[in-house]
Amino acid sequence: MIKRTSIYLIGLIITALGIALIIRSPFGTGPWDTVGVGMNQHFGWTIGTWTIITQGVLIFITAVIEKARPRMEAALVVVVRSWFLDIWFYFVLVHVSFPSSLLGQGIVFILGVICVGVGIGIYIEAKFPNSPIDELMVAISVRFKLRLNPARRLLELTGMFIGFIIGGPVGIGTVIIALVLGNIIQLSNRWMKQILSRFTVATDVQ
Repeated sequence: MIKRTSIYLIGLIITALGIALIIRSPFGTGPWDTVGVGMNQHFGWTIGTWTIITQGVLIFITAVIEKARPRMEAALVVVVRSWFLDIWFYFVLVHVSFPSSLLGQGIVFILGVICVGVGIGIYIEAKFPNSPIDELMVAISVRFKLRLNPARRLLELTGMFIGFIIGGPVGIGTVIIALVLGNIIQLSNRWMKQILSRFTVATDVQ
């Protein structure tokens, strides 16, 4: 239990850091983060707060696809991750001097994308509730017999469209995230499975 909880929290912290880094870059935020940032720009409140609200809607969409009750426990992960996001964005990174050069900003963006993909790949392996968007990704994957990569890509493109409609910061980076994030999640999740498998084998041997 302690190991799973540690994996879960580490994954969420890394994911939140990645989201905050991407938002601080000038290339456009993640597809679904454009919704939270757009709502923040129009109505105030923190980006994390709007993320909780918008992803809460996805819980009910997932329930429709799965033909099951809404998994309200999925709200736990988005609430915790949004807290970490607000901490990173409003209290930590605000004190960091980011590079002004295009190359430096590009590096920040790439690091953010990698952190998000790796973080998600890690915490979904803890077998605790996934975030609403990750639950929806898995539901689409199972219902329509898709791999995680195309399922995630479909979701990211949908979020990008909604973010564009409400005036969120959609940019070239948003498109890049929509196209490559699924690959990073898939690779990092496979890597995490291998690590946990080796850890379990080593523990059994001892």
